[in-house]
Amino acid sequence: MRKAFAALTLAVAAACGGSRAPAPYVPPVPFDDPSVAIRDVRLAGAGLTGGSMDIVVSVYNPNDYDVQAPRLSYQLYVGDTRLTDGYYDANISLRSRDSALVKIPATFSYLTARRAGLAVAGTGTVDYRMLGRISVGTPYGRMSAPYDRMGRFAPLNVGFGGR
Repeated sequence: MRKAFAALTLAVAAACGGSRAPAPYVPPVPFDDPSVAIRDVRLAGAGLTGGSMDIVVSVYNPNDYDVQAPRLSYQLYVGDTRLTDGYYDANISLRSRDSALVKIPATFSYLTARRAGLAVAGTGTVDYRMLGRISVGTPYGRMSAPYDRMGRFAPLNVGFGGR
C-alpha cells in the first residue's frame, strides 16, 4: 500500500511539474523619466500666518509618445529647512520630446520662512532643493519617476546687475 501511494504521489508530481511551458517573453515598457527643473519662484500673497507662492517648473517629456496629466509631488527646501511640500495635478498633455511650464501654487508658514531667511542672512545666497515624484499617463498605464534638483540663487542681487 505504501509503495502504491508513493508511486501515485511521484506520478502526480511529475505530471504537474513536467508539463509546465516556459513563460513567454514580455518586453519592458519603453519609458524614460520625465525631467523636472525649477524655473522661477514668485511670492503670490501674504496672510496672518504665512504666505503663498507660485513655483514654476519646466517638465520635459523625453519619450517617443505623448504623456498626459502629470502629477507632481514635491518638497521645497531652502538650506536645510523644508519651506513647503504638497502635490499638484496639471491638466496638460506633453507632446513627445517637448516641454511645458507648470505653475504650482504652494503655501508656507512664517516660521519656516524665518528659518529659511536665516540661511540667506549668513551668506547672501540661498541653496535650494526640490525633490519628489512625477507621475504621468502613458499608453502603457500610469508611470512615475523620482526627481531631485538643487541650485543656488542670490535674492539680494536680483535687479542690481548692470550692463
